[in-house]
Formats: sequence, C-alpha cells, structure tokens
Amino acid sequence: MQNDEMGETFDKYYDKKIVTALIGLEVDVTEIDAVINNISKDSNVEDAYVVTGDFDIIIKVRFPDYQELQKYLMTKISKLKGVKDSKTMMVISIKKEDNTTFTE
Repeated sequence: MQNDEMGETFDKYYDKKIVTALIGLEVDVTEIDAVINNISKDSNVEDAYVVTGDFDIIIKVRFPDYQELQKYLMTKISKLKGVKDSKTMMVISIKKEDNTTFTE
C-alpha cells in the first residue's frame, strides 16, 4: 500500500477524529536523556517513558487528526538526533485511561 493510499484509509477510518498513538523509539543510549527531554516539551505528547525491552522510549501522543500525527512523525520524530528506529501503534479503542474505565 502506498503512503497516499494508507493516509486515505486512515482518513476514512478516523474521519477527522482525534488520533491517539503510542510511539516506541529505539534510541542511541547516549542520547536517551536528550531525546526524552526534547519530546516531553511537545504539547501533543501526553506521556513519555524510558523503558526496557524492544524500545528505549515509549510516548503516548494525541493529535486532532491523522495528518497531524503523520506530520509529527515525518518532521519531528524522524529528525531527532539519536533516534535509530520508531514504531507507531495507533489506538483503535480505549477501554481505560487516566483511571477511568469506558464501557460501550
């Protein structure tokens, strides 16, 4: 699937709804503090964690629509010094957040 097609698919799915995503970052160990301090200043970043496992940092972000998330990934995350790789996981359903449980 081409990027344009994928964007159109996400546009249809989210229909200009607020988009929440978790982004896992693989970061050069010497840059972890600088990267998380930089990212933590972004108003769209709700949570930022230094973690063990496959990623070094995991952040939760929220954007008004998919295009804003895409722009953030392409203009901010991809250009951060020390970031070697990233994986974005888009939230499709929220069952519990900020200690509040949501029911259907």
